[in-house]
Amino acid sequence: MTEEKKSYALITGSSAGLGKAIAGGLAGRGYNLVLVALPGTGLSEISSDLEKMHGIVTHCFEADMCESDTPRLIKEFTTSKGIVINILVNNVGIGHGGEIGHYSDASITETIFLNLRCATILTNIYIDDLRSHPQSYILNMGSFSGFTPMPYKSIYSASKAYIYQFSMSISEELHGTGVNVSVAMPGPVKTNHKVCKRISSSGRAAIISALEADDAAKEIIRLMFSCRRLIVPGRSYKFLYAVKEILPYGLIMRMVRNTFKGID
Repeated sequence: MTEEKKSYALITGSSAGLGKAIAGGLAGRGYNLVLVALPGTGLSEISSDLEKMHGIVTHCFEADMCESDTPRLIKEFTTSKGIVINILVNNVGIGHGGEIGHYSDASITETIFLNLRCATILTNIYIDDLRSHPQSYILNMGSFSGFTPMPYKSIYSASKAYIYQFSMSISEELHGTGVNVSVAMPGPVKTNHKVCKRISSSGRAAIISALEADDAAKEIIRLMFSCRRLIVPGRSYKFLYAVKEILPYGLIMRMVRNTFKGID
């Protein structure tokens, strides 16, 4: 068995979208997997298919990441199996939108738990696992919206700005340890029916620039293994990232406001 086949990647939110695509991409490289997702999302079937297709070992952990003890239960699960994680993919997240004053308490709590708390706690409790390997990887899933304030997506964009800053900070902390930290900041990715509908309603530019999940995952994985700290997949959003600093702030805000007003 090769050294890669002895290696395990833990991926949260791995039953659909980018998480599922990243799981497939890492399985194709020979990594064993610990897949985490909500119960009833077909995780065991995905796990079985990946094992048969790639000859790897997979473990499923079905749980609600909004439960406060879930990150610790995941760690207890991998420890009980003798698994020492060397790729941690903090992918789980939620994208609630709306006008401030109209969010429910539940949607705010869900955003904070899934977009901030899970990635932070899992990174904190798995850092010893990651340090124990000569080379290991943390991949945090941000969003292009984390680069700029977003009216009508205020809580979501703020949560992804946190992921960006958190990732860049710990990347410096872990410099020279063999633990490589990457943060992916993609634009729209076609992950589910709701997201595709939102992309369609955002205009022709959004439709053209939106990425397929498999294409985004392929680029993200490649650049993660190249130890790229910041990953902006897709040509369109690489260009936007390059020019956003020279565009007038008011123009950017007007574009964002018009795009997301009335879209949940």
